[in-house]
Amino acid sequence: MLKHVTTDGKSVHPVRRTIAFVMMSVMTISAACSIVSAKAVYIINDGETRSVVESSGYTPTAIVKNAGIEVSPIDQITSERNENGTIEINIVRSQDVTINYLGSTLHAQAYNETVGDLLERMNIPLSATDEVSIDLSNYTQDGMSINISKYTYDRVEAVEPITYTTDRVANASMAKGTEKVKQAGKNGSARVTYYVTYKDGVEVDREPISSEMITAPTNQITEYGTKSSTVASNDRIASDKRNKNGSGVLTFKSGNTLTYSRVINGSATAYTAKPGALTASGKPVYVGGVAVDPKVIPLGTKLYITTPNGKIVYGMATAIDTGGAIKGNIVDLFFNTYNECIQFGRRACTIYVLN
Repeated sequence: MLKHVTTDGKSVHPVRRTIAFVMMSVMTISAACSIVSAKAVYIINDGETRSVVESSGYTPTAIVKNAGIEVSPIDQITSERNENGTIEINIVRSQDVTINYLGSTLHAQAYNETVGDLLERMNIPLSATDEVSIDLSNYTQDGMSINISKYTYDRVEAVEPITYTTDRVANASMAKGTEKVKQAGKNGSARVTYYVTYKDGVEVDREPISSEMITAPTNQITEYGTKSSTVASNDRIASDKRNKNGSGVLTFKSGNTLTYSRVINGSATAYTAKPGALTASGKPVYVGGVAVDPKVIPLGTKLYITTPNGKIVYGMATAIDTGGAIKGNIVDLFFNTYNECIQFGRRACTIYVLN
């Protein structure tokens, strides 16, 4: 055996020292291999699936991959150590969520979070008046569509027309059924302030809060005729507007009017005759045909006859007959029956000579 002599005179054996070094190296490598090959136990939570696996991986992603669980690059993988030292790995699958907001469609990735948390993470602010189609406390789901209606408000001024109104005025000198514009109408204008509500940028409500007149409107005045050629037998005089020259206008409760040229305060008697009997004008007798003094009231004159107190109204009449006893301001009224004549007798009357 070879020997090496040291300076102090002692000898050593180099072969033994080499063997010792080799043995220590082998032990170190064996220990390292033992450490590398050691496997730990992990709990993997994948939604509703819970798995217990052994893995020698160092990262949650590697451990999940070694366990043969497929994940997407956008899925979330996190880990946490329990109090007992067990490591749990949680897989949160990505969810495709559509958000319709302010006329745009946003596509977001959600991770089983509340709708409110997702909108906050997406930096979508909500006001108290905004409408969300899904409750903010609900959890997101794959394929979920969230509709957000955004309300905004503004004050808007507008110059708007003030529509003129039409005043209708009765004109007794115009024939009934006719009209004419006495004064043309003209619209005015006003400055109106509105409180406007917008939904997703589209106006949905407008409330006026103030108005300032710029120009006043001019009302239109339209006259309509009320002058009639006759009135119903049951119509009654509402007013008698008499002019200084004795002419005037009778306005009836129906709104119809009769104009007259003069008024005769006289008396009236009653007569009857057989049906078909002819009068002085050649016309047969009828109720409404009366006998007059042609020197006072010419034949063919239209009349309206009533007692002064208005209790008895003969009504519309035409002068078609004469009589020997009918002189001056007297008219003889035709009735169909003798009994009606007796009931009427002789009375004071007001005779309107119509135009």
